[in-house]
Amino acid sequence: MAHEDIEIQLWEYIDGICSDTDSARIARLISEDAAWNQKHNELLAFNAEISRNLELDQPSLRFTKNVMEAVAAAHIAPATKKYINPAIIRGIAAFFVLMIATLLIYTFAITDWHSSSSPLVNSFSIKKIEVNNVFKSSYINIILMVNVVLALLIIDKVLRKKRVSNEI
Repeated sequence: MAHEDIEIQLWEYIDGICSDTDSARIARLISEDAAWNQKHNELLAFNAEISRNLELDQPSLRFTKNVMEAVAAAHIAPATKKYINPAIIRGIAAFFVLMIATLLIYTFAITDWHSSSSPLVNSFSIKKIEVNNVFKSSYINIILMVNVVLALLIIDKVLRKKRVSNEI
C-alpha cells in the first residue's frame, strides 16, 4: 500500500471521519503492523504539536461594530432606478401615442362627414376599409418587416437567456 494512502487513512481515523468498519480495520492494522503503528504515532505527535502551538486569530473587539457601520454607510439604490431606464419607458409610451394618433387620423380621414339621414341628427359613415389596399403600400410592408425582425431578435435573446440559466 502506498505511503500517502496510509497517511490519508490514518488522518481519517485520527479525525474520526472514517466509517465504523474502516475504523475497526485501521485499529487492527495499527496494533498488528509496525509500519502502521509508527506512522500513527508520528501523526498523533504532529497533531498534538499543532494543537499546542496553534493560535487562533481573534478579531478586534470592535469588529462587529465596524462591519455594521460599513453596512450602514453603504447606500443601496432602489431597484427601479437601477434597472428601468426612463428613456425606454418614454420610447414605449411615444410608440403607443403615435399608433393611437395614427389610427385616429386615418379614421377621421376616411369618414364621410356630410352624409346624413335626418336633418335633426348629424350622422356620419365610415367608408369600408379595404385591407388589400392597406398592404399594397411599401411603407406598411417595411414597417411590418422591421417588426418581424425585431420580434425574432427578442425571441432569440429570451431563448439564449433560458439556455444559459439552464446550463448553470
